[in-house]
Amino acid sequence: MRRSNKAMRRVVLSRMFDLLERTYGTDFGREQFVALSVHEIDGILSFKFDQHLDDLRGALDRIEDGTFGFCLGCKREIGQETLDGDPARRMCTFCEEEFNRPVLHTDLHELHQ
Repeated sequence: MRRSNKAMRRVVLSRMFDLLERTYGTDFGREQFVALSVHEIDGILSFKFDQHLDDLRGALDRIEDGTFGFCLGCKREIGQETLDGDPARRMCTFCEEEFNRPVLHTDLHELHQ
């Protein structure tokens, strides 16, 4: 069963909190952080440069705009187990493998025929 956007927002924020706490330390608890608004989170993240934090922040945007949990490649739903493992995930396993597959010269030649 697919988790609600509210539940996934909490998962994303919890992961973000863990990363912030490990990397920078925090002046607040997990429950306080999870209750913050998107604008308050942006203020906290504004001077922290970390790709995974950026990816998690993007996941919050996708939750807000309704595109969270759908693959950027094929537009199908990403499995809940995959999202539980990495809530910032933007592609399904198949599309990610295709995206990361090295393109060989013979592949390009076949595309042009």
